Amino acid sequence: MSDCDFRFTNVSHNATANESETMGSRVLYENVYKILYGYGLPTICTCGFFGNVLNLVILNGKRVQKSLHKTERSSNISLIALTVADMAFCLTAFPSTFLPQDMVFAHRGVMAQYGCYCAAIINVFIMTSTWLTVTMSTERFIAICYPLHSRNIISLNRTKIVNVFVYILSVLINIPVFWRYKIEEKRECNVTTYHIAPQVLFADERFDHVYRAVWAVIGNLVPCVLLIVFNARLIQEIHKSYAMRREMNKSSRHQQDQETNIRITMTLIAIVVMFFVLVAPSETLKHIAYLFDSNLANNYTYLTIEIVTNVMQTINFSANFMIYCILNPSFRRSMKELFCMSRHTLMMTEHVSEAIFLNPTNHKRMSNSGRMDSCSRSSNAYKLSVRKNGPT
Repeated sequence: MSDCDFRFTNVSHNATANESETMGSRVLYENVYKILYGYGLPTICTCGFFGNVLNLVILNGKRVQKSLHKTERSSNISLIALTVADMAFCLTAFPSTFLPQDMVFAHRGVMAQYGCYCAAIINVFIMTSTWLTVTMSTERFIAICYPLHSRNIISLNRTKIVNVFVYILSVLINIPVFWRYKIEEKRECNVTTYHIAPQVLFADERFDHVYRAVWAVIGNLVPCVLLIVFNARLIQEIHKSYAMRREMNKSSRHQQDQETNIRITMTLIAIVVMFFVLVAPSETLKHIAYLFDSNLANNYTYLTIEIVTNVMQTINFSANFMIYCILNPSFRRSMKELFCMSRHTLMMTEHVSEAIFLNPTNHKRMSNSGRMDSCSRSSNAYKLSVRKNGPT
């Protein structure tokens, strides 16, 4: 969830400082930028990418699929779609750590193009992740609060269609952001450089302001309100469910189904809580700051806070793997089986390679024995055929 100016902040060192700005705030900004964008951000993006790859492998695994019922499978499809969006965010955000801090390039190459358009690309996946979380909350709200109606409303095909629609809508809404920045060519002392500079959308300030307002409503306000309403009801229903389980003696099958519902709902609630803790502050800061001052390129106090909140936002897209490990026993078992199987395969390969290296004659003997066994099986098959059908 982001406004149309989301990007990993890169500010010109040559900009003149405001009179009220102290040298200390600029030094702090430089140090925070170096540590968080130089070391923290690439580490988080790398861990997040591989964590989301593991999420995809395990969520598509047979163990997880078999343990789910109809409504849970719809939630699982949404979790897979959310994982794809988070993985794409980590993948597209990682190159930003290699951008020059002053956003000045010697060539109009790939990195300059990326610096110009990365804000739009990253925004697409942020909005996608936000609205996928909203759709998951909506499904869980219907499944938990209206279980009788949910069977007619929630289906795998409808969930897939909604997820695809969210991706398409996110791309369409963020198309204008591709014109938010431009590459300016500057020539000084016979040296040509290329600068990434912000610009007013389509040279129309009214359109620019209206678009920002629409983005704030669709990408921030509406999702926040829906998430608060749906998840407040979900927490209330889970509390009632635990109270009823203490008072009533239910069948083991019913308890198992209820525990599956609660587990998936708790996973979603954890994702939403992390969203409000790690993502919402960044978006709130940017919208409030733009209302008071549209030119923040030289406000180093704001830029320092923005660096911290952007890193927090990145953690949100990298931490779902930890949530699944903590709250989902089936996910943990699947992950354990995956690593155990990989370890067993690696050990078997190492043992075979070591045996061949220490005693190559055994490998030749095994190969010759395999060929002899194959020949003897063919010969026996031929003799049996002759006995039955006569010689050809």
